[in-house]
Amino acid sequence: MKLTSDERKNKILHEVITKGTVSINELAGMFEVTTETIRNDVKFLQDKNLLAKKHGTVTTPNTFFENEFSVKETDNLEEKKEIADSALKFIPRNSAIFLDTSTSVFQLAKLLVMRDDLTIFTNSIQINQVLANSDNQILLTGGLFRKKSGSYVGTWALNAIKELNVDVAFIGCDGFSKKGPTIRSYHELEIKKAISEHSKKNFILCDTSKLDNEGLYSFIDYSNLDMVIMERQLTEIERKKFPDSLLFYSNEG
Repeated sequence: MKLTSDERKNKILHEVITKGTVSINELAGMFEVTTETIRNDVKFLQDKNLLAKKHGTVTTPNTFFENEFSVKETDNLEEKKEIADSALKFIPRNSAIFLDTSTSVFQLAKLLVMRDDLTIFTNSIQINQVLANSDNQILLTGGLFRKKSGSYVGTWALNAIKELNVDVAFIGCDGFSKKGPTIRSYHELEIKKAISEHSKKNFILCDTSKLDNEGLYSFIDYSNLDMVIMERQLTEIERKKFPDSLLFYSNEG
């Protein structure tokens, strides 16, 4: 089936975000159109600050300030992109969602820039920036700004979150305890608790490097989690660490 112009632009954006860098010729072959058509598509996306073009290749723009978040963003990057791609399947059209400040959730936000049907709440300045040129409705909580994580926390942010009733929340974590997913930062603890309590469904996005980390603070019980999305299936030994009722998902199956 021949793609419409908007469908092709969306898929171009998805390819560049998931691969990092793609050539104009590769995209033309992939979508069976001329290189001139691809250049026009890329120009449209470039004007919206969604892509950058350099020497016949297309990549994502580097617009974010340096902090701990931007350093962590590159850790296990391919795994995080796989996780984000899996999570897309669980975002219904015309839904209200919450995206928290984790780097895996940030990769998901990049894949939503060509959607136009969502109401997206976030306490992450990076996610707000990457979605600023999308046609979704974006609402930033505000609050006390933590430069280290690029997030808004504190009473102001908590009060904003407690007024919400979103369809799906996508939340990151630093590890797992016997009780549930954990976080190292006390500043983020109450925020993640509030997000999970004001969402109809809660999804944890994290890569398998977190499986052996316990973290300090549990912010949600396994019984209140709908799914954990990772980049691969768990081994039999890894799976035994978690309740049988807890659902895991990856593109592997």
